[in-house]
Amino acid sequence: MIFIKRNSVEIPDILKEGSVKLQKELDEAIAHYSDPDNLKKAYKFKVYSNAKVKAALIEMGKGKCAYCECDILATYVGDIEHFRPKGEIEELKATGNSKPGYYWLAADWNNLLLSCRNCNQKSKQRTSSNDELNSMGKMNQFPLFDEAKRIRSHEDDLEQEEKVRLLLNPCVEDPEEYFKYDINSGVIQPKKRKEFLKQRAVSSINVFALQRVPLVHARAKRAIEISAQMQTVETAFRTYNNFYDAANADTHYLRDELKKQLKRLKGFLKEKEQFLGLARQMIGKFMKNFNTEIEAT
Repeated sequence: MIFIKRNSVEIPDILKEGSVKLQKELDEAIAHYSDPDNLKKAYKFKVYSNAKVKAALIEMGKGKCAYCECDILATYVGDIEHFRPKGEIEELKATGNSKPGYYWLAADWNNLLLSCRNCNQKSKQRTSSNDELNSMGKMNQFPLFDEAKRIRSHEDDLEQEEKVRLLLNPCVEDPEEYFKYDINSGVIQPKKRKEFLKQRAVSSINVFALQRVPLVHARAKRAIEISAQMQTVETAFRTYNNFYDAANADTHYLRDELKKQLKRLKGFLKEKEQFLGLARQMIGKFMKNFNTEIEAT
């Protein structure tokens, strides 16, 4: 999970302030849920599903899931994910008051992300710490640190809830400040120690199903690939140091080989690559140890 620059793409026209379709749907949704008899009846939102909205989200997220960083488009069209669920709030099911959700944010650009099916939808999955199949995936989950501050209406103050939001928003927080990775197992772990910040990391891992087995294995595989390339760079660097002679043209290929292998290593850091958080952790540490010597060459 990495930070996503929402302002890297232009807001689709249909979601911009002043959009006739946006305002019409918002007015209708507010009117619908202002009637007590309609509170549990779903309003059919359409504006957010506009093709240009999905295209913008794909561009913004480089075709990757906003939560797990997997490349979506090779096998799936991707989901337009509502960070704050529009239809229902799962945490309130026990009270019988789970509907509606954050209906006024259904077509709010700042509430939309691109997600894979496994992060966004409920399905039976295994985690790295539990071999039993359990229903996982975000769906309508939106946990808070303090339930008393949850808002239920378009007239409520969103900022009061933002302060106790437990799920990381990749367009607001930098997830790399919250997570670290075990490069041997591929397991994602909370980095923060303070109670609220740690709970925010743990909640995000659980709700987005970031410990599901295939995902953990994919991260571990990427860690192996990065480790192998780091070893190749080290070998090229040692060979360069031992045999390169600026006055001997026959040894100049050693410098070029080192540059080539270093470029391949940095290729894991391209924006479209999967598991950038893991790659940045590993390569950042590697470059910190070798940067002075490598730059000197």
